[in-house]
Amino acid sequence: MKIWKLNFNVEEYDSLVPVKYSLDESQIFDGRKKKGHWTPMPVKRMEPETGLDLGDATGFMDFPAFNQKALNALEPLIRDSVEVLPLAFKEKPYWGINVVSVLDVLDYSKSIYRIFPNTNKIAIVEKYAFRNCAELKNHNIFKIVDEPRGRSFVSEKFKNAVEQNNLTGFLFELVWDSDIT
Repeated sequence: MKIWKLNFNVEEYDSLVPVKYSLDESQIFDGRKKKGHWTPMPVKRMEPETGLDLGDATGFMDFPAFNQKALNALEPLIRDSVEVLPLAFKEKPYWGINVVSVLDVLDYSKSIYRIFPNTNKIAIVEKYAFRNCAELKNHNIFKIVDEPRGRSFVSEKFKNAVEQNNLTGFLFELVWDSDIT
């Protein structure tokens, strides 16, 4: 089994950012559900002057955003792990993907991490290792309890679906392979 950290290709594609950015907004995507009180967040292009197209996926504040093509291709794989939230963007529809599956699947004995002084809380994970468990196998996109505001992780099935559907804007960083110890 392989797990990737989900990133976005900001070198070849423009990104979406909130029209009004605040530190409070950057902290709201922490694995908790938003749908009951969500108002479409106004977003804009980050660097329209570059002339770059938007990809099928873009991201901001560790919050993925998908266009209709990406949503159609990936929603069947992720529907039980995310909330699909509308964004207010003038050019074309995009949806924020709020990852609500926050899993306790980190294998602490094999991961390399630093903790905050005087606590048992992880400050940063330098090398990820996961427990090869049913909970991990049942989610194609997730966050971990130690980094609920961090980037999402995705399965090989998710990555393959992106590639098979020729979706643009995605970047994947392999962070764990169960065949490599």
